[in-house]
Amino acid sequence: MIETALQGIEVSLRFLVKGGMLMIPIVLGSLIALALIIERLWYYRRARCDVHALQAQLSPLVKSKRVDEAIALCDRYRGVLPRILKVVLQNSQRPADEIEKLVSAAGTQEIRKLSQYMRALGFIGQIEPLLGFLGTVTGMISTFKTIADLSGHVNPRLLAGGIWEALITTVAGLIVAIPVVVMYHYFESIIEHFAFQMKHYSLEIIDLLKYDRV
Repeated sequence: MIETALQGIEVSLRFLVKGGMLMIPIVLGSLIALALIIERLWYYRRARCDVHALQAQLSPLVKSKRVDEAIALCDRYRGVLPRILKVVLQNSQRPADEIEKLVSAAGTQEIRKLSQYMRALGFIGQIEPLLGFLGTVTGMISTFKTIADLSGHVNPRLLAGGIWEALITTVAGLIVAIPVVVMYHYFESIIEHFAFQMKHYSLEIIDLLKYDRV
């Protein structure tokens, strides 16, 4: 088992070496992307909360005007939504339009935190295939230069070997880019979901506060 794994690693290293110098930024980009993906997954997990449980406990407190208890409840929950709802409750005596502005400002800060590193992840997803293609082009140039130096008298096997080695960087770039782009769009959907939750549930609490004033 261990011997098979070591052989697999050895083969992978040979492919990396045959890919040339441009394999260095491709591999480096893959490592950075992996670190960013792991960090974002961890952050989004901590940013979540049991929304339905929170709302089920919070609504009765707001309806009965027990705002301090509602704030304490938000403090007991971890995540983005409790922080936004706490802003609503802490400013419950203000007019509704002012509360909405404060929530919008707080929500913008939360979205900025949720979107951290997304630009870097998107950049890696875009640049990796280009680096791979560049490596293939430079490899093909080197191959055809070899053919020219030999005045066209070249073994087809040598030509085929040079071409497949040149294509390694394109394959490597795509192998890195495809999962990175998938995760980028997945994270975008998560951010949109958080944004919807913040807007929807904060407006619900604001409406309850309005109702209590009538």
